[in-house]
Amino acid sequence: MKKIFWMTLPALSLILAACGASAPAATPPPAAAPTVESAPSGLLFSDGVIASAEAQPARETQMSFTISAPVKEVLIKEGDVVKAGQPLVTLYAPDLEGEVTRAELAAKAGELEYSYWVPRRWDRPPERRQQAEAEWNQIKMTLEVARASFAQTAIYAPFDATVVDVNIQPGEMAQTGQVILTLADLANMRIETTDLSERDVPSVQIGQTANVYIEALDITVTGRVTKISPISETVGGDVVYPVTIELDEQPEGLLWGMSTEVEIQTE
Repeated sequence: MKKIFWMTLPALSLILAACGASAPAATPPPAAAPTVESAPSGLLFSDGVIASAEAQPARETQMSFTISAPVKEVLIKEGDVVKAGQPLVTLYAPDLEGEVTRAELAAKAGELEYSYWVPRRWDRPPERRQQAEAEWNQIKMTLEVARASFAQTAIYAPFDATVVDVNIQPGEMAQTGQVILTLADLANMRIETTDLSERDVPSVQIGQTANVYIEALDITVTGRVTKISPISETVGGDVVYPVTIELDEQPEGLLWGMSTEVEIQTE
């Protein structure tokens, strides 16, 4: 029995060795590919600062009246392009208009009276000439006040712009301070960052160049930093500073509020 046992062990060793020789070698798992951070589409890597931004009009204003009165005319509609000084909305204010008419008539009469007592007529008493001059100055002041009051019944465009919103119709009552229309200079858009952090803003300077990728248009344009806000904002718990970029050339199709990515060249 012992003889058989010792004969079996060598045989078993040969079988195990053969199995080991025929088994394929274990293949090590492939190494994970390194992760490469990519810049926003349309921008190139640089030593600069990258931030999200959006398109904003160069100028915008919400307009209202300083008096309350019914609306007489609305001379514009949404989408109209207006010139500086162009009348936009007028109010119906017959009392103020009447004051101007009365002041103008008084001014004509006062001018005739004053011309009779002008200082060059040395044959007139000096006291009467002084009184005539004071009365004439008062009449002119009254006319100026009447015209200034009546001027409050009309709103004029303060700059060349596009009418983006109108909130009133003829016959409606315009209340003091009520925003009735909004104008914006859409012909000159600029880019404002929305998440430039307090850690990055120290490296940004006025005059630095920038690449601006406009997502909706899938194009990249160039610009220059023209303003760095001295006042911070809080976005999602982070402290950010808005930075303004003026475009070298405004691309066709750029609209208010379009999302962009900017790359400011800080080196």
